Amino acid sequence: MGLKLESFAPAQKPTTTDEVFNRLYQAVISLELPPGTKMSEAEIASTLNVSRQPVRDAFYRLSKIGLLLVRPQRATRVTKISEKAVFNAVFVRTALEVECLRTAFKLAPKKLTSLLKENLAAQEIAYKQEDPARFHQLDESFHLTICECAEQAHVWALIQEQKAHLDRVRYLTLSQEHRRNVADEHLCIVGALEGNDIETAERKLRAHLGGIGEHLEKIRSDNEECFA
Repeated sequence: MGLKLESFAPAQKPTTTDEVFNRLYQAVISLELPPGTKMSEAEIASTLNVSRQPVRDAFYRLSKIGLLLVRPQRATRVTKISEKAVFNAVFVRTALEVECLRTAFKLAPKKLTSLLKENLAAQEIAYKQEDPARFHQLDESFHLTICECAEQAHVWALIQEQKAHLDRVRYLTLSQEHRRNVADEHLCIVGALEGNDIETAERKLRAHLGGIGEHLEKIRSDNEECFA
């Protein structure tokens, strides 16, 4: 065979653009940069001690997922939350994640249940310590674990591309009471899995993921300034 093959290069480290994008993405979805905030390439570059080009590239990426409105000769602003984007994200996420749950239960039910129980224990600690950032991280990890146990980790990347507006709504509801509800819903999902009842687990997961849509009208009325 005349084809010459070279070994794969090691995984590349995040670029400056990646780091700027990740920092701004987290700031936007956590509402550290609330909807309507005016964004300046020069100011961001100065604050993060980087050149303007990676900031410009990060702005473009954020605009493509609907978090920034970039218009020539006009101020760049953080977009307001789109209800349509929230409902679209719930639909896509539910379809993908429920299928991952069913697949994971077929492939590795014991591993799935064990890892989710470990996550639940850590969630309980974060809840008792009233650590919302840690709790949010573990909430994300809970759902990522379902995708990984289905051997479909790439699905989580697809979900993340869709759920930026949804994540901002979640941050608006991150009260201690809401965290308790989230943890309890996770517990019900895992309880059904432990009982080998995949149908109930799927139903609980659908209700868990769709719950934000059911309460969106009230969330909007309490936070009108954040919505389009």
